[in-house]
Amino acid sequence: MLLAALTEPLIGLRGVGPAAVRAMARLGVTTVGELLEHFPRDHEDRSRVTPLELAAPGRPLVVQATVAAHRWFGPGGRHLRVELAAERSGEPPRAALLCFGRRFLARSLPVGARVTVAASFERRGGRLEAAAFELRRGADAAGFGRIIPIYPLTEGVRPAMLRRMMLAACGRLGGLDTPWDAGCRRRGLLPVAAAVRALHFPDDAAALRRARTSLAYAELLRLQTALYRRRPPRRLPRRAAGALPGRVAGGLRFALTGDQEAALREIVAGLRAPRPSARLLQGEVGCGKTLVALLAAAWVIEAQEQVALIVPTELLARQHARTAAAILGPCGIKVTLLTGGALPGAGRQALLAALRRREVDLVVGTQALLQEDVAFAALGLVIVDEQHRFGVAQRRRLRERNPAADLLLMTATPIPRSLALTVYGDLELSVIRQLPPGRRAVRTYLARSDRLGEVFARVRGELAGGGQAYFVAPRIGAPAAGAAGADGAPEHPEPAPAALDAVPDALSLHASLSAEVYPEFRVGLIHGALPEQRKHAAMEAFRNGELAVLVATTVVEVGVDVAAATGMVVLGAERFGLATLHQLRGRVGRGARPGYAFLVYTPPLAAAGVERLRALKETGDGFELAERDLAQRGPGELLGLRQAGLPELRIAELGRDLELARQARRDARGALAGEGAAPAADCPG
Repeated sequence: MLLAALTEPLIGLRGVGPAAVRAMARLGVTTVGELLEHFPRDHEDRSRVTPLELAAPGRPLVVQATVAAHRWFGPGGRHLRVELAAERSGEPPRAALLCFGRRFLARSLPVGARVTVAASFERRGGRLEAAAFELRRGADAAGFGRIIPIYPLTEGVRPAMLRRMMLAACGRLGGLDTPWDAGCRRRGLLPVAAAVRALHFPDDAAALRRARTSLAYAELLRLQTALYRRRPPRRLPRRAAGALPGRVAGGLRFALTGDQEAALREIVAGLRAPRPSARLLQGEVGCGKTLVALLAAAWVIEAQEQVALIVPTELLARQHARTAAAILGPCGIKVTLLTGGALPGAGRQALLAALRRREVDLVVGTQALLQEDVAFAALGLVIVDEQHRFGVAQRRRLRERNPAADLLLMTATPIPRSLALTVYGDLELSVIRQLPPGRRAVRTYLARSDRLGEVFARVRGELAGGGQAYFVAPRIGAPAAGAAGADGAPEHPEPAPAALDAVPDALSLHASLSAEVYPEFRVGLIHGALPEQRKHAAMEAFRNGELAVLVATTVVEVGVDVAAATGMVVLGAERFGLATLHQLRGRVGRGARPGYAFLVYTPPLAAAGVERLRALKETGDGFELAERDLAQRGPGELLGLRQAGLPELRIAELGRDLELARQARRDARGALAGEGAAPAADCPG
């Protein structure tokens, strides 16, 4: 909390009794500081009054009117309808207030009384009506001539009551100082106490904007400071000439792209730094992130340290181990594989002993590398591929167990948490935008499920020409199979169960394609419940061209590189997030022939589903998709701040405060390093 020092209980505020205290506790508010940080969810401008005859439905209004009549309705006439007319005499009623269970208003609002009403009216039967409203007698009612905060409420807490409590709490701010005030002042912003007071009771729209900016900056500065102080301790400097990475690069059949070279320089700079680095390397599928990571690994290995490469699936682990051995092995680097099912007990123990004796330079594995019995002689770098498959807790565990090791995360499509943590200070960022020569964008089409036959026909033409295609289903078996039927939870489970039933599962889709749709072609099947040997065999058969079609779940989202595959058909596409769909689309078009993807959906779609599929059709740029995903879903709990024990954000929003977050990051680092803060001119509004 920014106001953690204000620990006085609510009962000490003037006019706050036991009933109000109990009601506020349901909102998680028990102290004066917590009350003041119960920030408005919105503000309503009541400084302008609209004549009743000009009132329109659908937006908050303040109107002045005359009570024209009382009408009773409901069982036994127990509900009151107050008819309102314009203040000009002789005007017919134009609006009504529905007073459910509030018969007493008939006495306090007699016919002929002048009232000022704040409400959002709706049009029903040619009349404007409002069931939720605030009102005052007279034309100049106190509290209606300013910008009013709109708070989250609960039973027993009325808006006017909460505003009175907040006004009393603001009196406790006095000369309160917080650790973030100096930074705010250097940026030309309000100190925290003044900003809190102005956010609850702004004088005008400009004061409200300044208060919000000040508090957002203070929150971000507090978060940045916490992140910086959590950085691992200093270590002894590495001494490496860089000859080994040069030999590895010299053995390649191609040159690095400019983006790859730039990313490698940034990574190596972090590897040389006195504190362990944490970096996110992001780039499109097939842009060469893995090669850059392996060259960075060679730099660390030359410094007599070990490297661990962690991936989410055994398929991807096997592929990376094969790639690493081919690239690094000729230079004498020892590469091995460690997964949950790759080695029997004796072989695993022998490998673990080799790691402890530093007889292995690079180990590639799944989450098996996170187990307690896995220890290294000198672990210098941890590389995590497809990092969006790993949670905040797993990353924290990696850092805690290996505080002196550098951390390199890789992803093709950053999810909002990655983008947020990059901006908020936990990660540095390197980007590879260039694709290797010859790579072309995958053409993406949207298809309704009732036109699946046309999709089948299009794919048949590609298969007849020698292409190969994936068909991806959202689950393994029918819903009746229970939880085991799902191969990873969909990111956006929107349709009702009946809608999901209409989407074929992998087992039934494989049977249908094999027997009815493509009987002339060999159709394979792969999903997460298969034993690893069968999954490996299916992938090898597809890679070798023995299968024309591979039916799968999202197990093929990563770790699949088949040059001849040109088609990707995703059924139930509305059930997956942008990151997954973009990764699946990136599985095709990796060879000489262009790739295409059909995203098959079942209407009707929720608005969020329409946005996701439209975004995928409109752009193949993973960076833009990440921004859209962030804008659509917001950072929310995706930041993982609560899991990581970091301060929660109440005002700052990543979608609109990116530049403010960068400024707070620079200021926190400068202040803690004794370098001072950046000039106030950088700060917006």
